[in-house]
Amino acid sequence: MSGSYQVIARKWRPQTFDDVVGQDHVVRTLKNAIARNRIAHAYLFVGPRGTGKTSTARIFAKALNVTGGPKADFDPKDPIAQSIADGSCLDVIEIDGASNNGVEQVRELRDTVRYAPAQGKFKVYIIDEVHMLSTAAFNALLKTLEEPPAHAKFIFATTEVQKVLPTIISRCQRFDLKPIPTELIVQRLKKIAVAEKIKVSDAALGSIARMADGGMRDAQSIFDQMISFCGNEVGEADVLDVYGLVAADKIAALAAALAAGDHRKIVEIVDECDENGRDLYRLLVDVQANVRGALLAAIAKGGSSDALGSPMTTEQLTRLLDGLREGENGVKHGLSEKINFEVALLKAVEASRARAIDSLIKEIATLADSLPEDGSKKND
Repeated sequence: MSGSYQVIARKWRPQTFDDVVGQDHVVRTLKNAIARNRIAHAYLFVGPRGTGKTSTARIFAKALNVTGGPKADFDPKDPIAQSIADGSCLDVIEIDGASNNGVEQVRELRDTVRYAPAQGKFKVYIIDEVHMLSTAAFNALLKTLEEPPAHAKFIFATTEVQKVLPTIISRCQRFDLKPIPTELIVQRLKKIAVAEKIKVSDAALGSIARMADGGMRDAQSIFDQMISFCGNEVGEADVLDVYGLVAADKIAALAAALAAGDHRKIVEIVDECDENGRDLYRLLVDVQANVRGALLAAIAKGGSSDALGSPMTTEQLTRLLDGLREGENGVKHGLSEKINFEVALLKAVEASRARAIDSLIKEIATLADSLPEDGSKKND
């Protein structure tokens, strides 16, 4: 596409199975289905936004229809694969469930599904955000899904599977796409940065990946915006400023202050972040991630960890994490973000320091058991 600018998320959209990041379980199953000729007639891809549902659906459609297909390791330069990539293939019909949610559109689909494919072997219907279809539209689709023509394949994608009728789910092979781990997002962004000749620090990429919450598309869109803002050199401070993020070392310092119960330090860090216009709700989410890391370390070590700088038991860390979680609503929707944030942090500290009543009872019972029957002291 010479002459016109293409956003990174579109330019770097996966074109083959090998390009798909962080969904190995899905890719392996689809590749095996093609190799063993066990291709189902309906698939349901479930997962958060930007994790590769529609991209994987398109790649699967390419694998089914390429010249000499179905084959999993196809050449992306194959003319049919390219026509699917640019949306001009007559045999791959993409429908947006949000805007085509009426029963008329589904009836139209039901009428056209009988016709043989024009170029490839299969007609592939990709319905995005399938949960947006009306109940009447779902019901109109049921019969076609139950007994589709041999040349028809359906791939549904949704972010909200609980809204999809169980009768539809039971007719599909379901795949759950997971949020993509931060390190895989960073690796992909590094590759893009090299190809686009952008100089970007690891810390900046880490912050972008953290912001994206497991969504590759979100990460690429943020990276795109940072390039527009900074030009060919992106630093961590730029990302933090544009998105109101707090640096990783500052998040660690706040988590350490919570673990140590250092109220003064907690208030000092919150003041500094607030003065610099940082997003306090985002900071709360990031601190929770740090505390969760410490909790997992404590579980792995058999009950306690000093990952936050002070030795804490799994019980204390669980209470701290629970206290932070309870403060989420107040920080997000309350009248004063800063006050609610401070209260949430201080309450979480108090919760982590309180002893659970059942563990106290257990300790007293253990002490009572160790005393002699008559209550007198044991002789040495």
